[in-house]
Amino acid sequence: MKKALCILAFSLVFVLSPTIAQASDPPIAGQVSGLELCPQFICHAAIFIGAFQGQIGSNPNASGIVTTALKHGDLPTEINDWTPIYGGVWELKTLFRRFSGIVTGGKITYVGGNFFHVEATLIFNGGTLTFDGFLNHNTPIPTFGGGLQ
Repeated sequence: MKKALCILAFSLVFVLSPTIAQASDPPIAGQVSGLELCPQFICHAAIFIGAFQGQIGSNPNASGIVTTALKHGDLPTEINDWTPIYGGVWELKTLFRRFSGIVTGGKITYVGGNFFHVEATLIFNGGTLTFDGFLNHNTPIPTFGGGLQ
C-alpha cells in the first residue's frame, strides 16, 4: 500500500508540473485602442499609446495601458502594398502587473482611404503575442485598434 501511494504521489507531480509551469506564463488576449503620439519621421520611431481590455491570466476583465515604439518602412500608398515592421519595444501595464518585450517584426498593409492593416509579433519572457489591427490616418492624430493575443 505504501509503495502504491508513493507511485501515485510521484505520478501526480509529473501530471501537475506542466500546469504549475503554465501558471507563470499567463494567457493575454484582448482589445487595444489608442493614439499615435509621434510619427516615425519626427521621433525616429512610431510611438503609440492605448488602452487594453481583456484577459490576463485568470482575470477575464483586466485593463491596462499599452505603449509601443516601433520602426517600419515607408508607409505604402497603393492598395495591398505593404511595408515591413523592422522591430521595436512594447509594454503592457496594469495596476498590479507589467509585461514588456520587443517587437520582432510584422507588416503594415495599405487598404485604402488612409487605413492600414497592421500585423505585429511581440515577444516577452512569457511567450509570444500577436497584434492584428488597423491604423487610421484620417484624423489629425492617427488612431489604432485591434486584437492582442
